[in-house]
Amino acid sequence: MSRIQRCFKSLASAGFFRIQDGKTLELISHGREYAKLLQHHWLRLRPLAAHVGAISNSSSTTNAQRFSFPKSQQFRANFQELLEVHPRKAKCPTLLKHQNTCSSSDSNPLFTVRSPATLLTTDFLVEPHRALEHFYNIQRESKIWWMRVSSNPIRYRIVPCELGDDLNPKNYQAIDIRSSYGDAEEVTVEQLSLVKFDDDKNFLLPDARTGESVQPTVIRSVIELETSTCALLLDGCDHSRDAQSLLLNRVLSPYQCGIACVESESELSEDLADLCLHLKHVINHAGLRLCQGSGFALTKDASKLTEHLLESDMLGVPYTLVLNEQTLKNGLMQLRSRDTRLAEAIHISDVPDYLLNIFKN
Repeated sequence: MSRIQRCFKSLASAGFFRIQDGKTLELISHGREYAKLLQHHWLRLRPLAAHVGAISNSSSTTNAQRFSFPKSQQFRANFQELLEVHPRKAKCPTLLKHQNTCSSSDSNPLFTVRSPATLLTTDFLVEPHRALEHFYNIQRESKIWWMRVSSNPIRYRIVPCELGDDLNPKNYQAIDIRSSYGDAEEVTVEQLSLVKFDDDKNFLLPDARTGESVQPTVIRSVIELETSTCALLLDGCDHSRDAQSLLLNRVLSPYQCGIACVESESELSEDLADLCLHLKHVINHAGLRLCQGSGFALTKDASKLTEHLLESDMLGVPYTLVLNEQTLKNGLMQLRSRDTRLAEAIHISDVPDYLLNIFKN
């Protein structure tokens, strides 16, 4: 079994996706939670964007559609919505964000994702004389974003796409941002395309600097959410560690914290359970995502605790609070890190501020 196949098996057993026909992936439970967080992170990216267009269905994306989208009914409706609903943002340069569903792409050799797929699309409307400058800047920004949300930043590279003889490079450009998994091929996580408008008086915006009407050039970014989610999950699982664990970005992990308790003395088990419930309430109130189920695990011995921590590692939980009978006496507990597998002592009064500072920084 190859390294990547072992990762697929581990992620499937942990409840992130199910595998159909050996290659088709379908997100389930934990995988869907991770996809929602990635989608929310994309929504907060570039906050000055105008959000337009409701989620709708469309056909699958093709290379031809990468360059023909300015003629589509959806693009025209989004442009009109920009003028009518967001007049203050209707200047050049500006950007639009919208989402829609489509048939999933089968262009990735490593795996395919079960349809329908969610497309996260950003349209940059830029000054035509600075279009290439914007295009190169957006490439760099996008690649840096993928590197930041990944556990292995060196996976990502920018790959120029062939345009074909019928397209003029002065009017069209295209690149893919791909995540590499060594001999196991690559996955396209984002497509960037530049299209220069034909003369069309219906697509004019005032230049933000001069106020003069210009016909903007469009740079479109498209992220297929489910494919990118699976790529990032695979990235977090494909590492050189001996033990299995999922090294997800701690801000985007479906669960940020867990609670584990070792109750060796039965007469104290009720008090420890109450303390766990209190910590669960405190952590939830702070807005941190607690591990699934009851939010805490009660174990009888060290071996069961180790087993629980390994399960938490495979869910990508960055930190686990470990309590025992001594916690009831002195308020001290262990904060165990998924990444280092080391633990440090913290006082119950430092929860959740200590954790919030970790995730903030």
